Amino acid sequence: MKREYAHLDALFSALAHRHRRAILDRLSVQPSSISRLASELMLSLPAIHKHIAILEKANLLQRKKNGRSYFLALRRNALASLRHWIE
Repeated sequence: MKREYAHLDALFSALAHRHRRAILDRLSVQPSSISRLASELMLSLPAIHKHIAILEKANLLQRKKNGRSYFLALRRNALASLRHWIE
């Protein structure tokens, strides 16, 4: 039970910031590179990396390397525990 609540705490914490919600919103449409997300959201690379770390801790993102760039995708199934808790 405590483990489930720890995961929910991480999800709620990740969703609490508008920049992180904006990242998830963009990734819900299509995967994107970190630099492109930073540019679209007008965030510095260090700032977006901090937000990405929080989203990854909540297991909301999948990161893949393609050449020299990292691409992020939304892990939709990670929201299932949140959906279950709400219901």
